Amino acid sequence: MVSRREKENALTICKISTERGRGRPRKGEEHDGEALIGAALACFAENGFDKTTLRTIAARARVDVALLSYRFGSKLGLWTAVLDAMAEDTLQRLDDWTSTKEGLTTEMQLQRLCSNMVTMVTERPLFAQLLISEIMTGADEERQSLIEARMVHPIHHRLVDYTAKLRNLTSEDALAKLALSLMASMSMIGVLVSTRHFLSRLAPLAEDDEAFRARLTSLMHHILTQP
Repeated sequence: MVSRREKENALTICKISTERGRGRPRKGEEHDGEALIGAALACFAENGFDKTTLRTIAARARVDVALLSYRFGSKLGLWTAVLDAMAEDTLQRLDDWTSTKEGLTTEMQLQRLCSNMVTMVTERPLFAQLLISEIMTGADEERQSLIEARMVHPIHHRLVDYTAKLRNLTSEDALAKLALSLMASMSMIGVLVSTRHFLSRLAPLAEDDEAFRARLTSLMHHILTQP
């Protein structure tokens, strides 16, 4: 089980793991779960599951490959630990956002939800890249089933329930449209974030990160508020 501290530091992990070079880890880092999860995420996102080996991840994390086998059992076990860390972090964030409503109108809550979801995805571009690759290629049914059961299903239903209450939607048709709108908006954000560098050649996505997030938030809000 990945600790709460590991989940809360997922963003830092992703950034650090892409910057570290080879060499001996600092004292105390040898068994640092954050570094292991971060290195695995970077390798899986950049190379794909099949082309990633435990030795590649171990080299990235600067640990002995035996440590990965001991802690996670297999490459799939480590991949699943990455998925679980991101899923649990996302669900915790959703709980935090949806439980604080004092002084906020329903429209303000919806705006906050869109802004927070966009910020979370832009903070974790490697994970968006990993998810899109796994879902688009459809290469492995077991990993897709894990993504569905441990992340997509619980998060999607949490979002649908919360947004439906904000918009006072109750009919089956309205809920079905909302579910599709959420899937469309989250897919759009993930693709734009993970391919931002390339797509910026085709269209001016934004001048800076803040403007980029603002535009994505506006797009998501527009999609979710369509009748």
